[in-house]
Amino acid sequence: MTDMTPPPKTAASADTDLVMTLAGADAVHFLQGQTTADFENTEAGAVRFAAFCNPKGRVIADVLAVIVNAEHVMMRGRQAVMTALAVHLKPYLSFSKSSLSHSDWRVSCRTVNAAKPPPEHTALMHYDADTIVGIEIPRGDGIIERWQASESAAPTNDTALLPLAEVDIITARARVELDTIGAYLPQDLNYDLNGTVSFTKGCYTGQEIVARLHYRGTPKRRLYRASLDNTFDERHDAIAPGARLSNQANRAVGSVVNLASQDNAQQVLIELTPDAASDSVFLGEPDRALSTIQACFEESDQSTSPL
Repeated sequence: MTDMTPPPKTAASADTDLVMTLAGADAVHFLQGQTTADFENTEAGAVRFAAFCNPKGRVIADVLAVIVNAEHVMMRGRQAVMTALAVHLKPYLSFSKSSLSHSDWRVSCRTVNAAKPPPEHTALMHYDADTIVGIEIPRGDGIIERWQASESAAPTNDTALLPLAEVDIITARARVELDTIGAYLPQDLNYDLNGTVSFTKGCYTGQEIVARLHYRGTPKRRLYRASLDNTFDERHDAIAPGARLSNQANRAVGSVVNLASQDNAQQVLIELTPDAASDSVFLGEPDRALSTIQACFEESDQSTSPL
């Protein structure tokens, strides 16, 4: 059974991300059959970035999942996307021995002082008696993503608070937004390069399309970072996920995936045709050019070259 009641809004939880709980005897098995990631043989504390796809292989949601135990998995994703995902999964959950529910947990990211960085694929879980009240997930570069039950107290070894959107851009983790549900293939977002997609696991929805492109095709678009000047405040609303990107001939070459404000600029993740990355790329108007376009993959990545 799926609990569709939205979580309460509080002043402390201004983030747009939501943590949901998948609980039941089939929790891990359910994710193994529904997502791009490999959840087989996972232990408590295991961390997985995963995507849910539609039958056409398009990504309808991305999640960061933590295995609490064999019957308890917590997943973080964009609030609106997770709500839509719950509706999508409801028919499948009716045949599963697991249930999906919202939580009131808060999500934050911080830099930390640590003599030895924790392993990136293992979460640190905090308990109050037998109840889990907090999870810390290493995101690299001295950054910890923390999920906390609303009533729990935060540890004090932090040095700076970072917006999750900024962390995702720093770490080149593309996110699905409400307006881009079903818009991208995993390869457009580099999910096949950063461990979000496993090509050795069993079947999941959309796998045939994703695998065919991996083994027999060449991705037409890849993920890049770029900057956009913030001097056009009156047109700021036009910078939105899914916004069209064009070249000098006004031909579509990609779109905005995610964005975050930093100093006097918008930092963006974009999906772009590789050929366009070395030329001028524009958002909407000819005078709104993106700058410092950088690939989020290694130049030696063979999946961006013809077979």
